[in-house]
Amino acid sequence: MMKSATQPIFVFDKDGVLVESEPIKLRLFEEMFVSDYPEAVPAIKAFNRENVGLARRDKLHHVLEAIIGIREDLEAKIDHYLEHSYHFVKKALLEAPPVAGVLAFLRSSAHTKYVCSSALHAEVIDQLEALQIRDQFAEVYAFPDKKADVLTKLKALHPGQPIVFWGDTILDYRASVEARVNFIGIRKPEADPFEDVDAHTIPDFEKGDELHRWIASHALV
Repeated sequence: MMKSATQPIFVFDKDGVLVESEPIKLRLFEEMFVSDYPEAVPAIKAFNRENVGLARRDKLHHVLEAIIGIREDLEAKIDHYLEHSYHFVKKALLEAPPVAGVLAFLRSSAHTKYVCSSALHAEVIDQLEALQIRDQFAEVYAFPDKKADVLTKLKALHPGQPIVFWGDTILDYRASVEARVNFIGIRKPEADPFEDVDAHTIPDFEKGDELHRWIASHALV
């Protein structure tokens, strides 16, 4: 890649980047199985915490098939829990606060901006509207879109402009590597998934001017 003086395109994951929602989603995903499969909850929790950022349908496939052991009508069961999960988590997610500094950063950045999330599309729209930032984004990409595919598509839509993707999981970083775009990791106090990779990281968006300077100096096409 080469340095560019043209205005970068900003792409944001949702959970943990725009909204402090990841802990809520992790907890509620596990609670969703308490009444139906209480004996499986410890294994579900272990798998869930080891696969932060994995699309919910993929999590459900593993949980229902490999942990709970469902074989008959598996796809129907996955679809049922996927639909149920949207309503199960909705109220709590709408109460989740934005990541520190992100609202001001979005509103002060005259860049074309996108959301690229593995969450359900309706869930993403709900949270953007709750935070009153839906109008900040040219387009919202969500499940079943694959992040690497979306980032590659955006590179083609904006030739000659650097793509900067913000994510909070190692899966986000891997998507950026696959698509060959710039990446900024959002690390959390309790964990930094980027310790073993070459990624620029920030705790939040409070130092917006400093962040813009880093992008101007380091963002590549």
